[in-house]
Amino acid sequence: MVRSKTLTVALTAVLAGGCGSEPQASEDLNVREAASYFTGASNRERTPRLSLLRDSTNNRITVACIAGTPISQLEVPATGDLDERLRALTEGKVLKLADDRCSPAFPVFVGRDRAVLRDVTDAGVDDLVPVAERLVRRLEAELGDRPEMLFHLLWSRVVDVIWSEAWESAFPNDELPVVAWVVQPEHPFAVGTNYAFLPGGASLAMTWSPNFDEHLWKFPDANYELLLAAWGEEIEDADAKAGLQAYGLFYASGESRLFSYPDDGHLDEALYEMALEYAAAAANAYDWEEVGQRLGIHPGDAFVVVLHEAAYEQFEDLHETGALEIPSPLLEGGEKERAVELVSVVKGEPPGPYDEAMALYMKNGWHGSDEVVARFREALLAEPDDIELLWFLGLSLYDVEAYAEAVRTFERVLALAEGDPDFLFEKDWSRIWIGHVYDVTGQRARAMTYYQSVLESPKTSGQGMMGQYNIGPIDVKEWAAQRLETPFARR
Repeated sequence: MVRSKTLTVALTAVLAGGCGSEPQASEDLNVREAASYFTGASNRERTPRLSLLRDSTNNRITVACIAGTPISQLEVPATGDLDERLRALTEGKVLKLADDRCSPAFPVFVGRDRAVLRDVTDAGVDDLVPVAERLVRRLEAELGDRPEMLFHLLWSRVVDVIWSEAWESAFPNDELPVVAWVVQPEHPFAVGTNYAFLPGGASLAMTWSPNFDEHLWKFPDANYELLLAAWGEEIEDADAKAGLQAYGLFYASGESRLFSYPDDGHLDEALYEMALEYAAAAANAYDWEEVGQRLGIHPGDAFVVVLHEAAYEQFEDLHETGALEIPSPLLEGGEKERAVELVSVVKGEPPGPYDEAMALYMKNGWHGSDEVVARFREALLAEPDDIELLWFLGLSLYDVEAYAEAVRTFERVLALAEGDPDFLFEKDWSRIWIGHVYDVTGQRARAMTYYQSVLESPKTSGQGMMGQYNIGPIDVKEWAAQRLETPFARR
């Protein structure tokens, strides 16, 4: 089952303009923070660089363009760099220019456009609501004595994981896009999901809304404890357990309340079947070319925006008819202890030494320390040829400046990964990291040999990212080419 990450952020300012009026944007609108993002895809062809809007002047220009201000009437500070800013915003796919007009180059729905979006979405919702009602009834039967988990599972494990399947049906010859968009006013039933992998191959889903999202900042720091709770094992870290208790994850007896189920078990299979049913219905609920034309955006972007809005409208309809209860924190905020109703874990393997080591590594900001290195070494006693363990040990040894041992560890990864297509990433980036070590230790010629070997590889792992080292997302060959030009420097 494909897992997607959907992020919905509340607007920090108001775009004025009701139905039938021209959109007018408040000067203090932060467009970047107002945007919603669909990131469960790889095609970034139309994705705007909204990071450009961290610059307050760029943001004001964009707000003015959303409001329909002609280019000749745009005002910038006395620096007189309007042309340069417009060029950057255009190249960054934030704005598009035509004669004296500027407009957003990504989907923005305010005023009259917001009303059109609602009308377009409504046209397919009537067909989708009966499907959602069937799914609600089936899921109720599956949940038994945990009915409070109904909404979370319907949203995060059914409706919000259909993107690849629905897309392949609607657009069989194209790639699913990454999309950023703004809708104002935001739908009152708008929700989001954050997905994360836990140690042991587990999958964590966290449902949230603009009214309730504080658990998003707590749970990623307790990934190992969540894994232990999912398996019903004791959490020895009293502070970590107390922190989770505040979000309702334990009964008064100390027993876990965290909802979890095994990967490929009965419930997992049932949810997957429900997701396929909803995906087929969603893909065919609209004529996507016509929808794109009506909204004035690319049909692929319309697919992402409209299916989000359609889900929210279904939730509203089902909630108002009593068919589906939406947890009150999502609508009103507060009730922190009810976060347990918004979280689920799909279990992989029971926690072991590797998972404990990985949890410590992740809590340390995805960096090594002497303790992290010791934990990885301990885990390797049971699995001495585990490529992933060796890979993370190599990075951790680099972090603690045990450079010679780091090189030996990465060389071990190379030997074990040779010929195994499942470990192309570790193979490619082990070469890169041996080059990094040699650069850091002043052995430039040896470093360049390893970078060159990546460039000459007939098949590589493609794009990678290691944010803790300010790397990527970038194709591994592109990174290798850059390192041939300039040495890697330790930060």
